[in-house]
Amino acid sequence: MKLSEYLFLVASLLFSSIATSADLDVKDRNTIEVLCKQLLADYAIYRDHLDADGFANTFSQDGTLLIGTNTYHGRQEIRKNITDRPHPGNAHMIMFTTTQITPISATEASSISSALILNGNQPVAAGDKPIQMYGISVANEYRTNFKLTDGGWKISHLEFSTVFRGPGYVQ
Repeated sequence: MKLSEYLFLVASLLFSSIATSADLDVKDRNTIEVLCKQLLADYAIYRDHLDADGFANTFSQDGTLLIGTNTYHGRQEIRKNITDRPHPGNAHMIMFTTTQITPISATEASSISSALILNGNQPVAAGDKPIQMYGISVANEYRTNFKLTDGGWKISHLEFSTVFRGPGYVQ
């Protein structure tokens, strides 16, 4: 393929996605953004609390979760990512700091997010003292695709990469 043909193809794809997104009115775009941000918040809470069913349900039936070199495809495998962890789990907290949702159409959206991850070396129960930490464990960049399903908006693909790794664990 010649460079000019490649550039034409890229430009065509770019403008077709802009046109599709532009067909959404402000109310629809805002609704998609709010629902997808809530879905990411649910993802984080369910992961932090090792709620396997809630976590898996944030994904579409055929959704994928990519963690490093491990790929989990479908809700059953995604659920297993949580059930295979020790229970009770060590303290864990995902804190999304910035998220940009981009509606692509009335049924698809994508996002890029930054998150700080805190990991403890023990579970924390009600009444326990806070865990002393020296800093964050990691700062990740999340790239997520969403789709509208019969059950509402769901994550169709989520992957993250570590941008910073800190000392993060306790003394």
